[in-house]
Amino acid sequence: MASHSARRVLGSGFALALIPAAGFAPAHAQQAEQNAATQSDDAFGRTVGNERSGLYSGDDVRGFSPGEAGNNRMEGLYIDFSGFLSSRLTEGSTVRVGLAAQRYPFPAPSGLIDYELFTPGAQSELHVEIDSAGSVARGPGFQVNAKLPIAGERFGIAAGFAVRDATRPEGGEHHFRTWAASAAFRPAQGTEFLLFASDFRTLSFEARPNYFPADTALPPQVERAKFLGLDWTGTDSVGQVHGALARVALGEGWRVHAGLFLARRRMHPSFADLLLGVTPAGEARRVVIADDGNRESSLSGEFRLIREWQSGALSHTLTASVRGRSKERLFGGAVALQLGTGPIADPLFWPARPAYSLGPKSTDTVRQLAGGLSYNLLWQGRASLDIGVSQGTYTKRIDFADPALADPVSRDRPLLWNVSASVSLGRNVIAFASMSRGQEDAVIAPEVAVNRAEAPPAIRTRQFEAGLRIALGRHLALVAGAFEISRPYYNLDAGSRFRELGRLTNRGLEFSLTGQLAPGLSLVGGLLLADPSIAGEAVASGQIGKRPVGQARRRIVANLEWRGQGGKGPLSFDLYGEAISSRTGNVANTLVAPPRSNINLGARYRFDLAKAKMILRPQITNLFNSYGWQVSPAGGFLYTPDRHVVVSLISNW
Repeated sequence: MASHSARRVLGSGFALALIPAAGFAPAHAQQAEQNAATQSDDAFGRTVGNERSGLYSGDDVRGFSPGEAGNNRMEGLYIDFSGFLSSRLTEGSTVRVGLAAQRYPFPAPSGLIDYELFTPGAQSELHVEIDSAGSVARGPGFQVNAKLPIAGERFGIAAGFAVRDATRPEGGEHHFRTWAASAAFRPAQGTEFLLFASDFRTLSFEARPNYFPADTALPPQVERAKFLGLDWTGTDSVGQVHGALARVALGEGWRVHAGLFLARRRMHPSFADLLLGVTPAGEARRVVIADDGNRESSLSGEFRLIREWQSGALSHTLTASVRGRSKERLFGGAVALQLGTGPIADPLFWPARPAYSLGPKSTDTVRQLAGGLSYNLLWQGRASLDIGVSQGTYTKRIDFADPALADPVSRDRPLLWNVSASVSLGRNVIAFASMSRGQEDAVIAPEVAVNRAEAPPAIRTRQFEAGLRIALGRHLALVAGAFEISRPYYNLDAGSRFRELGRLTNRGLEFSLTGQLAPGLSLVGGLLLADPSIAGEAVASGQIGKRPVGQARRRIVANLEWRGQGGKGPLSFDLYGEAISSRTGNVANTLVAPPRSNINLGARYRFDLAKAKMILRPQITNLFNSYGWQVSPAGGFLYTPDRHVVVSLISNW
């Protein structure tokens, strides 16, 4: 598998960039580049198994979701899927935004998520983990991963599965099952062929209540970890992702990278539990959205021809790329079950499941193709320049089941581009800047909308950023930057129709401090200061406020870990802290969710048992049992999980 520093990732526009090396010291350039890349990955968002670090996640990058925007990558290549990947399919993921997106030929304005495949290597490996809870779901879980080389590193297989019978933080239960398998064939140096298949199932997942407050009053605090939903709203969700990748060295600096992926997802039945107009006294009107038969399928992939060459101190990379997708989706036909008005904290008050019949399904089809060139120039230890451009074709057709509705067809031929540069200002300081124009998916209409589940056409997005990276010694780096992202803003209008209401511009500052504070003591910390605002006719006329729903204007995160014996001891302690500012709670801007914070405390104890390397991992999440509210872009409120103790036992052979 290629290293992080060697990977390239496709974004919404074609562009090139360089990972700024720490200090750009020529004598240590390669090692400094690797250190810079690793620290940038951790600072902006890194996930391995259930552990997460950094300022951002795949659900929230500078106020936007790269996953919802369609900015997903598998081993650097474009893949289109929705929902979740099997946890057994990947070894981890990295959020690529800001400095962490440098040196990637095709970054996306709203950031992207790059997934690393779980593949076999030259050594046999067996990983077994038993835990009392996962990163979200509670209840005991069991997972196994294995890597089996059959012909050394030339050919091998890898496989894994995981099961959990879970109780969710808001109460309710579900069953989780997933498996994945991959095979790798490496006939020659620099040549690799990968095949994989995966299946992800969540069974009997009861809909959790979503609280939509009335006017300016917050919902009352309800008892956490008690299921306040309806026991007849169980949903089964099945997702599958299969694919093939190839990396082929053609000689004399020529390489081919290619991937083809098939992603499928279906839900049967499905429910959304909406508590509308929640009053401070705990009363609300309950509506359950019932649906069935929703499914989607997407065939996507990318082909790249790469040429690398050297001329003195200059390194050049030229990449020609073609990527595309063919996606079909069945949606609609849902029915809104009006259950009346009553107390939100008493699930026994509400009636049993009423009889209902669903309507016919509508069809949503997307065909997209993009091709372009990117060029990367690296002047080792001094500067870099990245330029890229692509031309795309996009067609989206909706065939509504209702004959009274017109069937819209959207077409676009976007010209996408990216320019990025970095320059050394001294041994320990690097300046970087980039501009990009991209095309990304818009958010699908939420369940509370009258046109629920409709997907708007793809949108044009723009991004500018600039900043400094300062090496504070050999093992600590400070990154400070400013950014501006602009894109259309979709939300609910006065008639609860999900549509474009204006243009959202998010300007902000980012700071990260990453590295080793002392032998055995490491830090991954970040600060986001943002100023998101909406402009357009809906704001000018007073239909909506100028602040987008659910976006925080300040976020602070810190991961601190201490390991004894200068980082080599068997015992370590870790502390995770997060603080989020208040957020706008509705489109009228008349409701504000208060700030919230969270602290997790954990430890790891490493020991040997026979031939196995063991890790005992206890952790307390939400150490001080703080009560806070999460706010969705549509204005739905969910409380944060209560304090919980998680214990994991991990063994590696």
